[in-house]
Amino acid sequence: MKIILVPLMAALSILAPACTKELKYSKEELYKKAVAAESTVTFVLPSGMTTGPSCTDYAEGCVGAHIVRVKGLDLIGVEFQTEAQAIYAAKKIRGYYVLNWVFDDVSGEPLLEKFVTEKLEAKKP
Repeated sequence: MKIILVPLMAALSILAPACTKELKYSKEELYKKAVAAESTVTFVLPSGMTTGPSCTDYAEGCVGAHIVRVKGLDLIGVEFQTEAQAIYAAKKIRGYYVLNWVFDDVSGEPLLEKFVTEKLEAKKP
Protein backbone atom coordinates (compact mmCIF):
# COMPACT_ATOMS: atom_id res chain seq x y z
CA MET A 1 0.00 0.00 0.00
CA LYS A 2 2.84 2.40 0.87
CA ILE A 3 4.45 1.68 -2.50
CA ILE A 4 1.36 2.98 -4.32
CA LEU A 5 0.73 6.00 -2.07
CA VAL A 6 4.20 7.52 -2.34
CA PRO A 7 4.20 7.89 -6.16
CA LEU A 8 0.57 9.06 -6.07
CA MET A 9 1.32 11.76 -3.47
CA ALA A 10 4.37 12.89 -5.43
CA ALA A 11 2.34 13.18 -8.63
CA LEU A 12 -0.39 15.17 -6.88
CA SER A 13 2.10 17.58 -5.31
CA ILE A 14 3.60 18.27 -8.74
CA LEU A 15 0.21 18.84 -10.39
CA ALA A 16 -1.35 20.95 -7.61
CA PRO A 17 0.64 24.16 -8.27
CA ALA A 18 -0.14 23.93 -11.99
CA CYS A 19 -3.87 23.91 -11.21
CA THR A 20 -3.72 26.97 -8.97
CA LYS A 21 -5.36 29.98 -10.58
CA GLU A 22 -4.23 33.46 -9.59
CA LEU A 23 -7.01 35.48 -8.00
CA LYS A 24 -7.94 38.69 -9.80
CA TYR A 25 -10.71 41.24 -9.83
CA SER A 26 -12.17 42.31 -13.14
CA LYS A 27 -13.18 45.96 -13.34
CA GLU A 28 -16.82 44.90 -13.02
CA GLU A 29 -16.20 42.69 -9.96
CA LEU A 30 -14.30 45.41 -8.13
CA TYR A 31 -16.94 47.99 -9.05
CA LYS A 32 -19.72 45.75 -7.67
CA LYS A 33 -17.79 45.26 -4.44
CA ALA A 34 -17.14 49.00 -4.13
CA VAL A 35 -20.78 49.98 -4.80
CA ALA A 36 -22.02 47.36 -2.35
CA ALA A 37 -19.83 48.98 0.31
CA GLU A 38 -20.52 52.60 -0.67
CA SER A 39 -23.39 53.59 -2.96
CA THR A 40 -21.74 56.89 -4.03
CA VAL A 41 -18.94 55.13 -5.94
CA THR A 42 -18.82 56.18 -9.61
CA PHE A 43 -16.32 56.19 -12.44
CA VAL A 44 -15.42 59.66 -13.70
CA LEU A 45 -14.79 60.12 -17.39
CA PRO A 46 -11.81 62.34 -18.24
CA SER A 47 -12.62 65.64 -19.95
CA GLY A 48 -10.79 64.55 -23.11
CA MET A 49 -9.01 61.69 -24.82
CA THR A 50 -5.57 62.94 -23.74
CA THR A 51 -6.48 63.79 -20.14
CA GLY A 52 -6.88 61.58 -17.10
CA PRO A 53 -4.66 58.84 -15.74
CA SER A 54 -2.66 56.69 -18.12
CA CYS A 55 -0.82 53.40 -17.88
CA THR A 56 2.36 55.28 -18.78
CA ASP A 57 2.16 56.79 -15.27
CA TYR A 58 2.44 53.33 -13.73
CA ALA A 59 4.54 50.18 -13.92
CA GLU A 60 4.66 47.41 -16.49
CA GLY A 61 1.57 45.22 -16.67
CA CYS A 62 -0.93 48.07 -16.38
CA VAL A 63 -4.21 47.24 -18.12
CA GLY A 64 -6.03 50.51 -17.46
CA ALA A 65 -6.29 53.46 -15.08
CA HIS A 66 -9.61 54.90 -13.98
CA ILE A 67 -10.74 57.89 -11.91
CA VAL A 68 -13.11 56.73 -9.20
CA ARG A 69 -15.19 59.11 -7.08
CA VAL A 70 -16.11 58.10 -3.53
CA LYS A 71 -18.23 60.51 -1.46
CA GLY A 72 -17.08 63.40 -3.64
CA LEU A 73 -13.36 62.53 -3.43
CA ASP A 74 -11.37 61.14 -6.35
CA LEU A 75 -8.85 58.33 -6.37
CA ILE A 76 -7.21 56.44 -9.21
CA GLY A 77 -7.84 52.73 -9.60
CA VAL A 78 -5.21 50.98 -11.73
CA GLU A 79 -5.75 47.45 -13.01
CA PHE A 80 -2.75 45.18 -13.58
CA GLN A 81 -2.35 41.82 -15.27
CA THR A 82 -1.06 40.15 -12.09
CA GLU A 83 -0.96 40.69 -8.36
CA ALA A 84 2.86 40.76 -8.42
CA GLN A 85 2.78 43.68 -10.86
CA ALA A 86 0.23 45.48 -8.67
CA ILE A 87 2.39 45.00 -5.58
CA TYR A 88 5.43 46.37 -7.43
CA ALA A 89 3.47 49.42 -8.61
CA ALA A 90 1.99 50.02 -5.15
CA LYS A 91 5.49 49.99 -3.65
CA LYS A 92 6.70 52.38 -6.33
CA ILE A 93 3.95 54.94 -5.70
CA ARG A 94 3.47 54.16 -1.99
CA GLY A 95 -0.14 53.26 -2.68
CA TYR A 96 -2.56 50.56 -1.69
CA TYR A 97 -3.29 47.31 -3.54
CA VAL A 98 -5.77 44.46 -3.53
CA LEU A 99 -5.16 41.47 -5.79
CA ASN A 100 -4.36 42.93 -9.24
CA TRP A 101 -5.48 46.52 -8.46
CA VAL A 102 -3.60 49.56 -7.14
CA PHE A 103 -5.23 52.63 -5.60
CA ASP A 104 -3.41 55.94 -6.06
CA ASP A 105 -4.11 59.38 -4.59
CA VAL A 106 -5.47 57.74 -1.44
CA SER A 107 -2.67 58.27 1.09
CA GLY A 108 -3.23 61.23 3.37
CA GLU A 109 -6.99 61.28 2.77
CA PRO A 110 -8.58 59.52 5.77
CA LEU A 111 -11.96 58.86 4.11
CA LEU A 112 -10.35 57.23 1.07
CA GLU A 113 -7.84 55.30 3.18
CA LYS A 114 -10.65 53.93 5.31
CA PHE A 115 -12.70 53.01 2.23
CA VAL A 116 -9.95 51.08 0.42
CA THR A 117 -8.61 49.33 3.53
CA GLU A 118 -11.89 48.45 5.24
CA LYS A 119 -14.30 48.02 2.34
CA LEU A 120 -12.00 46.80 -0.45
CA GLU A 121 -9.49 45.09 1.89
CA ALA A 122 -6.54 46.86 0.27
CA LYS A 123 -3.19 47.14 1.99
CA LYS A 124 0.18 48.78 1.57
CA PRO A 125 2.95 46.44 0.46
